[in-house]
Amino acid sequence: MRSGVTTAGASLPRTRGFVVAGLCWLALVTTAYLWGTALVRAHPAIKLHAPPLFGHFDPRLGLRIVPAVIVALIVVALGPRATRRLPWRGLLLVSASSAAVWAVALAYVNGIDALTAPLERSTEYLRVVPQVSSVSDFVGGYVDRLRSFPLHVKGHPPGAVVLLTWLERIGLGGSAWAAGLVIAAGACSVPAALSALRSISSVERARRSAPFLVLAPAALWIATSMDALFAGVSAGAVALVVVALTRSGIRSDLPAAAGGLLGGGALLLTYGAAPLAVIVAAVALARRRLRPVVIAAVAAGAVLAAAAVWGFWWPAGLEATADLYRSGVAGDRPYSFFIVSNLAAFALAVGPAAAAGISRLFSDRARLLVLGALAAVIAADLSGLSKGEVERIWLPFAPWVLLAAGGLPERSMRLWLVLQALIALGIAVFVRTPW
Repeated sequence: MRSGVTTAGASLPRTRGFVVAGLCWLALVTTAYLWGTALVRAHPAIKLHAPPLFGHFDPRLGLRIVPAVIVALIVVALGPRATRRLPWRGLLLVSASSAAVWAVALAYVNGIDALTAPLERSTEYLRVVPQVSSVSDFVGGYVDRLRSFPLHVKGHPPGAVVLLTWLERIGLGGSAWAAGLVIAAGACSVPAALSALRSISSVERARRSAPFLVLAPAALWIATSMDALFAGVSAGAVALVVVALTRSGIRSDLPAAAGGLLGGGALLLTYGAAPLAVIVAAVALARRRLRPVVIAAVAAGAVLAAAAVWGFWWPAGLEATADLYRSGVAGDRPYSFFIVSNLAAFALAVGPAAAAGISRLFSDRARLLVLGALAAVIAADLSGLSKGEVERIWLPFAPWVLLAAGGLPERSMRLWLVLQALIALGIAVFVRTPW
């Protein structure tokens, strides 16, 4: 009896922690919604009609939601058991595939065209591909021509347009191939984050995290925004360097170099990949390892140096982009509101399970990855370079924060997965976004 009382007494503080975390999550989202609604009424130029998300409310419940509901039910029912029984490599493959299916099913709520239409908009990268007659000339004149490019191209380095141009030239051009690449890359961020977690914590901890990465509300923006591509590439880079930090000799040097090369590629796709270095730094400090970080930094520097030889100087591109952003819609968006709204939008993307998991994170080495990602989120938020739309812009941070959910008690895992799915389905049905 004394043992039972002790167990019940020990579980009470943990339950309170989950409740407090859930209430904080709800309070953040509610505050952003109420504040944003009042702000948009007074200042329509803010263009945030479903605060804290970018889009507008447009309920459209119909049969097209059925595939997403089926996928959610399968993951909730079978996910926790499958993650315990599958061999590790099988788990990674199934997790990536399931994440892709979940993303596609959510997009299908808006019809099959929703997989390609977001990439065909006038604001997107594919619109620039026909203008690229010479890749070297395009890269070399990128900063000088920045103002002439579509909206989303202006906000990023030239890497995405270059990649799509190369695909076009090998016969894989157009929005269908681009959508396949984006969704596959976004789904691959799941096994990347799980591999990193396994290397610094345990395979059991990584297995428990897998269903939450699969059934994340963030999947709403994997199909289909180019930011899912950025998330996949940057996740691979971070995971490789983290794995390198847990090894020695050539088994450390090779993944460190590969991670650095991939990280350099990520930096040429998005300036937003830079804050993810905080995750690597956190793991390196904890393990007191410097060599893999140096190797990765040299490899990433080599990629940026190659771009500089072609005429694109990364710091100059970031400065030009920041100047354009501040002189555009960001000038109509108040800094104080978006400090809160950005965090609320990201909270919706990772769901309440991530918030609850953070409440009991400090007993596990997963904290290095999660807290490093949260530090990156805060840095990005305070920079003021993203006012709104961070549910997609901050996709590269999402898989790392979602790892926190793996620390939730196994007995309540399905309940939390149901909550995650309901958040995703609710947004899919009631909010129409451009992605």
